[in-house]
Amino acid sequence: MTDSLDEQTRPARWSRFWRRVMTIWSRFLGFLRGPAPAPQLRVRLLERRSITPITVPARGFAFNFQVHGVFVWESDDMARIEELREMVDHFLPYAHHHLKVAATGPARQVEPHRGEEFEALLRRTLDEFVQWTYLRRGLRVTCRPEIRVQLDERVRQHIRPYWEQLITLDYERDLADRRARHTDGISKQWSVILDQLLSGPAPDGAASMTDEQLAHVVKGLLAERAAADQLLADGLAGLDPQNEYEREGYFDLLSERRSRRAAG
Repeated sequence: MTDSLDEQTRPARWSRFWRRVMTIWSRFLGFLRGPAPAPQLRVRLLERRSITPITVPARGFAFNFQVHGVFVWESDDMARIEELREMVDHFLPYAHHHLKVAATGPARQVEPHRGEEFEALLRRTLDEFVQWTYLRRGLRVTCRPEIRVQLDERVRQHIRPYWEQLITLDYERDLADRRARHTDGISKQWSVILDQLLSGPAPDGAASMTDEQLAHVVKGLLAERAAADQLLADGLAGLDPQNEYEREGYFDLLSERRSRRAAG
């Protein structure tokens, strides 16, 4: 009877034995492999690629606009920048095509010399899309173009004299404003001098002064302030006579100092 019981329990003992062996073996293999690697964290990746200049016809089709800038690519579905760059390489031709399609319509509405207007119109058009989304192998990447517009070289050469004239006019207007401020400052200085003469001990005598006497009095009044202005005056005297722009700048500084004294 004992032999019969041993025959019945032997398979169960062997099963328990092999389970223990497999458990020990699994632990041993786990020790050899070391700790399991930590899962890779996915962060938002970004890649910038230059836009190959895109040429689109302006209104009238005689001249073109050129669209420059960069594509900004982003994704948070990838763990490594190399994965994003592979996606960008794949979808870059598609982005160029989409940008050209988006730019062609607005460009035909704008005269070829109004590049700033076309750039603003194209930016508004692109803002309506916000960004382009591309999918591949279950991974998602977005693209956002940042653009700037350049005129056709033939148009640029044609309008260059116009802008050169505008620059000259703006420069002359600035010089005229400086001269006007300088003249106003000199008038205020004479007003201060006359007030001092009239408030002096012999105001009636001021009216009967000869030119030489008046010059002598004025010279004496100005001499009292000469020390403070000497540094600026030396700088003004050392300037090139042809450098009118810098001379006006020194006149402004001198006038400002004297106006503050007059106000005091």
